[in-house]
Amino acid sequence: MSDYAVLIPVVSTEQGEALLMEVRSEYVRQPGEICFPGGRIEPGETPSDTAVRETCEELGILPGSIKICGDPELEVMSDGRNVYSVRAALPVLRPDELKLARAEVADAFLLPVCWLRDNPSVFFDLGITPDEELPGELRKYLSHYSEYRRKGTTDYWEYDGHGIWGLTARIIKRFLEFSQITHDS
Repeated sequence: MSDYAVLIPVVSTEQGEALLMEVRSEYVRQPGEICFPGGRIEPGETPSDTAVRETCEELGILPGSIKICGDPELEVMSDGRNVYSVRAALPVLRPDELKLARAEVADAFLLPVCWLRDNPSVFFDLGITPDEELPGELRKYLSHYSEYRRKGTTDYWEYDGHGIWGLTARIIKRFLEFSQITHDS
């Protein structure tokens, strides 16, 4: 079974730090879902190498502009896969400046960290929460996961029409618990 790595891209904005998020294209698994850039760790790569490579490929960002901030953190998925999250500071940029790899990424947006702190996630136990009590976006995503619909738990945020759940929500929640990344050091 392969290991994977994702980058948590932190961008400085006039409103403070924001996470650069991707919307998955219709051509990949989990279309329309919100995620971080990332992918499979290739032989000889570290999780940080993979996270940077995938970010460059998916968003058109130059590798020299990505500043890794800390060691990768491991998340073990329910199916046994290992996913490493790598925090990084990016230069000031706007999503419309990116060169998205349209085969994988439909869109990108900035998710303000202050908004996340002011709007705690909603927690759902998927085993007992009736469908009608789940947000519409989350129900739509879960329709692609019939084998998981009645298992597990998830945190959930909805920002500007984007539903954030599952692994991405777990990574964000852990990020919020960690000290803030500074773009000065």
